[in-house]
Amino acid sequence: MLEVKNLNVAYGDTQVIWDLNLHVEEGEIVTLLGPNGAGKTTLLRTICGLVKPKSGQITFCGEDLLSIKPHKRPEHGLIMVPEGRKLFPKMTVEENLFIAAGKGKVDSDTVDWIFELMPRLAERRKQLAGTLSGGEQQMCAIARGIMGKPKLLMLDEPSLGLAPIIVEQVFDILLKLREKGITIFFVEQFVEQSLGISQRGYLLEDGRIVLEEDSQAMLGNDYIKQVYLGI
Repeated sequence: MLEVKNLNVAYGDTQVIWDLNLHVEEGEIVTLLGPNGAGKTTLLRTICGLVKPKSGQITFCGEDLLSIKPHKRPEHGLIMVPEGRKLFPKMTVEENLFIAAGKGKVDSDTVDWIFELMPRLAERRKQLAGTLSGGEQQMCAIARGIMGKPKLLMLDEPSLGLAPIIVEQVFDILLKLREKGITIFFVEQFVEQSLGISQRGYLLEDGRIVLEEDSQAMLGNDYIKQVYLGI
């Protein structure tokens, strides 16, 4: 579904991604791990078109993604839930969802399914997004992404700032999205938990992919255990 080949990205004279290659198959959950400053968010922003690459190729569902304008990429089924959620705080939960669907395109079946999946949002549907708890805001951000009917949903640190029990709920939602046919590619710091719901993982360090394995193999990798799990 998504293939990145020989990608190089720089901010001015500072290169942050070097000859990066990765792929995401339809129906997978794939985790991108790595320390702060490794280039994970830059990679997602490049795929979305918010950062222009220095060189390389990105294809999505067989199309040259770099030839598609950034604001048109969601229409092709590529949607990102950004770090920090970026909700419209003075709009209600419902309004945040409806604006993501586009004028005149609200699908009531999708809305009903979202509120069934996240009943807390149904209870808060008329509440201003800025008054929600951190976990509720993250669920609202994911729900807003779903409203665009993604083929591939990318998420940047969906667990950031959340209590462990809420993190479990968010990861459970990702599993249910996959059951619904949505492919997931996400950046995460919770190594063990994220690999636990993924088929495969990549490790990005200093702008380079240094490890790619299926999730169980990655959990058993000595380097991952020593550096990222403290075992």
